[in-house]
Amino acid sequence: MDNFAGIIFSGEFDQDQHMFYLTQVRNLETASILSEGQLKLLIDYLTQQNESCTVLVNDQLPVLLKQEEVMQLRKELTIIINQLNNTYS
Repeated sequence: MDNFAGIIFSGEFDQDQHMFYLTQVRNLETASILSEGQLKLLIDYLTQQNESCTVLVNDQLPVLLKQEEVMQLRKELTIIINQLNNTYS
């Protein structure tokens, strides 16, 4: 598996399932599998946010993202989606 280490998201690309295995949000450990569709929905959601927003880690721990972090996460998600498309298309 290829690794991705961003500022907000870190994880691995699942070659067999064409998904991203999220292992870390900021410095918080997690274990979530995100499909390309889910990643695109997250980008759409973040695009609608004008200020800060909150994401939940492990469906229970809220993490506040400042406006700059929201923009950074959008960049990271775009890189992740592009990597999924380039690697597995």
